[in-house]
Amino acid sequence: MNRQEVPILGALVIQAAVGFAVFVTNRHRKATQSFLILSIAMICWLASLYFGSTSHDLVIVATNMRVAFAAAVLILLALNFLRLSTVKPDATWGDLIRHSGGWIILAFAAIIFCQSDLLVRGARFPNQPGAAPQPIYDWGVYLYAYFFTGALVVLLVASLHDLRNSSGRIRSELGYFLLGSTSILVLTLGAYQILRFFVPPSQLFWFAPLRAVLFTLIIAYGISTRKIMDVGLFLRRAISYGVLTTYLLALYGAVWWLVVQVTASLFYSTDHTFAHIAAALVCTFAMAPARGFSQSLADRLFVGGRGIDFRATVSKAAVILESVTTLPDLLRRFATTIGEAVGTDSVTIYLAQRKVFRKSYPSSSGTVDQFKEEEPLVQWLAAHHEPLILEELHRARATVTTFAIRRQLEAAGAAAAVGVLSREQLIGIMLLGPRLSGRIYGSTEQSALQVLCGQLAVAIENAVLFTEVQNARIYNEILLQNLTTGVVAADADGRITVFNQEAAQIAGLNSNGRERTVDDLPAPLRDIIRTTLTSGERQEDREVELRAATGSTFARASSATFRGQGGELLGALMVVTDITAVKRLELQIRRSDRLASLGTLSAGMAHEIKNPLVSIKTFAQLLPERYHESDFRETFSSLIVHEIDRIDSLVNQLLRFARPAKPLLRPMHVHEVLEKTLQLVQHRLYQKEIKLNRTLEASLDTIRADSDQMEQVFLNFFLNAMDAMKRGGELTVETEIRTGDSLVTHLLPEAEKRHEALCISIRDTGEGIKKEDIARVFDPFFTTKDFGTGLGLSVVHGIIEEHGGQIEVESEVAKGTAFHIFLPLVRFDQEVVAA
Repeated sequence: MNRQEVPILGALVIQAAVGFAVFVTNRHRKATQSFLILSIAMICWLASLYFGSTSHDLVIVATNMRVAFAAAVLILLALNFLRLSTVKPDATWGDLIRHSGGWIILAFAAIIFCQSDLLVRGARFPNQPGAAPQPIYDWGVYLYAYFFTGALVVLLVASLHDLRNSSGRIRSELGYFLLGSTSILVLTLGAYQILRFFVPPSQLFWFAPLRAVLFTLIIAYGISTRKIMDVGLFLRRAISYGVLTTYLLALYGAVWWLVVQVTASLFYSTDHTFAHIAAALVCTFAMAPARGFSQSLADRLFVGGRGIDFRATVSKAAVILESVTTLPDLLRRFATTIGEAVGTDSVTIYLAQRKVFRKSYPSSSGTVDQFKEEEPLVQWLAAHHEPLILEELHRARATVTTFAIRRQLEAAGAAAAVGVLSREQLIGIMLLGPRLSGRIYGSTEQSALQVLCGQLAVAIENAVLFTEVQNARIYNEILLQNLTTGVVAADADGRITVFNQEAAQIAGLNSNGRERTVDDLPAPLRDIIRTTLTSGERQEDREVELRAATGSTFARASSATFRGQGGELLGALMVVTDITAVKRLELQIRRSDRLASLGTLSAGMAHEIKNPLVSIKTFAQLLPERYHESDFRETFSSLIVHEIDRIDSLVNQLLRFARPAKPLLRPMHVHEVLEKTLQLVQHRLYQKEIKLNRTLEASLDTIRADSDQMEQVFLNFFLNAMDAMKRGGELTVETEIRTGDSLVTHLLPEAEKRHEALCISIRDTGEGIKKEDIARVFDPFFTTKDFGTGLGLSVVHGIIEEHGGQIEVESEVAKGTAFHIFLPLVRFDQEVVAA
């Protein structure tokens, strides 16, 4: 094989590889099928040239030349099929053949003409070595030339007409079709004129196939590449790199020649190594300015074809990031900026909301309102993190997924879909309508949109956070101002940071706008929050009286500290509740209770005193008649004494209930009093066969109390328990210490810091108390027994309250009753003497 044969054979291999590769990308698409036909025609043309130029038989040379002319006609026919399949992507082969009827007839006529001697009547070998055999043409070659040129012109004019009436993918593919066709003319006219200065004219034939390779590669890129580049941008880059290469080669040659001349004249040296190094260094330093110049030259040649101005758009987006406050404002300004950058009037943004991407901009209807997470469009954007271009989906191999995505984009009127990603998670979708210029969303626009959507994701998070902060601030302000409880917060330095309207009213402070400190609070409140800030101790349910000129206000205050993540003290919070109305209500309730108790007491007294008085009255009325009867007088005397004692006992109980004796509080051991009282009832327990269980587990039983009154309390509970059990059963007495109990805390003295109480539980297994009667067991004259006055538990309740304690009742019918007595536990420094 000669060196001259390599270009043709290489072009043949490249053409076969490109044709097969393009067909495999999407074999069902008419454009790729037409390109395969074009490739086959090109292969036939190149093969005939190869065999014709390498044969030593002039007859074979002439035959192959005729086949080459016929293959060139098939190339024109295949180009027309490619044009029609591009313009009408949904057309069938039947439609394409009907639209190409005239072309087919002329092509077959031209092919038949090419086989006659009127076009090529022979061949000859030139005298130059390495030159290819030359055909001997007849007058028919002029007719063929006119036909071929005219057909090519018609094809180009039709393509230009289709280009003006198309947009998007079709327009871009037609642009590459025209670019490839134009490149053959440019190379044929321009490159031939340049190469003839370096290559003998007889050998230029071997470089002819390279034009076909460039033509095929340009069209193949326009048909098969998934992310196709806009033709204008492609030309700008090609011209830019072409100008840059030409400039650098010329500069290299000039510097090399100049250095060679200088070294030859000054040093008489024939070594050109230094000249090459100097030329390379000059080209290296000239690269940057030369590239800028070549780029600006290409931009001036293609005014208006720059596409998206990435740098300016990113600058605008950065300004939006700095100034946007709310999410709606952000989406509006970002959509406007991106719409202006890519040249579209339709930008729709969807944001993720509860597994649904809901339309957030614009607010008007007319497009798809939402996309679900399981839909193909959302799934693809979330998985691939790349834009979806409708034109590219038409070019890609059709699958169930791509078809479904195409349907979704077409339904939404969108030409592109870009995912808004934050930390690899899809948080939004941006749909863009077709570009007004008719251009496609090329790789440059897609890359720019991805960067812009990345900025949008950050801006959305910031806007959402800002909106949440604003809403939280408004919510907190409204909440604080409408709370019926006062809230005061102070930092570690004592400056008040939160002070709502209710707190101002309770504290009697006006909102004058100046900075407040805890010293501005009334003394009781100031002491509470100061104590919390200095000691860190919680203050709970402190009742204070705030005195003012208009009167006193009663409040309940609680305070606590709040600390940072590292445990450092940030400040204290105090909650203040105005309980003045509660205090007044309590006073009214006490008065009502007294009146109610007085009514109950009066009714009970009337009932209890009336019975003995009736007996006395009856005997008094009979006394004049039966005075002489000794039995009657004895009965009368004993009856009067008994009934008067009964009335006296009742009056004494009433006195104890109405005016209980002030207890003499002294340190005492509760366990000793319990044991003493149990000894008093031991005999009666034995008689009624009641089992006694003692569980005195309290490790400390010291209280400050009146031992006699405590003995009366326990005796009353024991007697009631025995009466409830009739015969048999169990009496259980337990003690334990309760600490920090909410029931206990509020009844202890303010000075007592431990909040400890002694709980004495007295349980029986008697008949129990009905649920509706439990609330009345301490009412005077209320009793469930067949006998008794019902004043015992009322007196006991009063004694316990005088000792700062409280009683709880638990009971269930037929299972028994338990009384829990809570008394403040006191720790004494000295040993308590037994009572």
